[in-house]
Amino acid sequence: MKKLIERLLLFFVGMPLIVASVFLFPQKNYLLLNIELLIFAGFAVAEMRNLLAKKHQTYPLPILLAIGLAIPLASALYAVFGLPYRLITFAIAIAAVLTLFVEFIYSFSGSFDRSLDRIATGFAVLLYPGYLAMYLSVMTKWDDAGVILSTFLVMVFGCDSIAWLFGVLFGKGNRGLVPASPNKSLAGFAGGYAGAFAVGYAAAALFPNVFSGSLWKMAVLAGLTATASIVGDIIESIMKRSAGIKDSGNLIPGRGGVLDSIDSILLAAPVFYILGDFLYGL
Repeated sequence: MKKLIERLLLFFVGMPLIVASVFLFPQKNYLLLNIELLIFAGFAVAEMRNLLAKKHQTYPLPILLAIGLAIPLASALYAVFGLPYRLITFAIAIAAVLTLFVEFIYSFSGSFDRSLDRIATGFAVLLYPGYLAMYLSVMTKWDDAGVILSTFLVMVFGCDSIAWLFGVLFGKGNRGLVPASPNKSLAGFAGGYAGAFAVGYAAAALFPNVFSGSLWKMAVLAGLTATASIVGDIIESIMKRSAGIKDSGNLIPGRGGVLDSIDSILLAAPVFYILGDFLYGL
């Protein structure tokens, strides 16, 4: 019952608050959203370090924060202040060079047993969540960014929440398909796709000037975004199982840590971005 209440609070309170920060506060080129993204990315980097440290040696948290937040910070500066887009590519290069330079400093200890561990975890944080989080900031530069980002977030939340609901109601006899997440069920997957399609078609009906054209475009956008959302959730389950932990943290009631709450968003964001540009020219 506690889990159900926490889930309902997240869906009916948490999700509307997040969407409201996008749709109702576009001031200063979505400054509020970009600040939220940086905060979430910082917590995600810290949780990712704790996860990786279960099996690998990592750099200290301040160094990993510098590596993991380089791209989100550059993308926020691009989105909010209109700095050149190439700043993001510079940030990628700087973060990669920083990772290797730090290992060069470590090499003076004379011990190289864990060098590959440290380098690999540095690049892991650079990619996840660093690079993947970038796409949310970049989307704020699109025309009608409020509508587009709200559609994306509700689509991912809808996929996740309806998948959970269908799994609880109808998934008892069809679970165990995915070894990394044995509680996931065929009914849950069906519910996730249904939720994403429902949100997508509602957005196409409400905002035809943004999502124009035939409905097959929205079917592709919603279907592949839902697939990325589901896979993103499972990928984080794989990482947690490898690390031997249940949740990435305990910051968010009913969800665990920040990574537990944004795992679907991180993988779905670049998919939605690419398809939105390709299908709708956003």
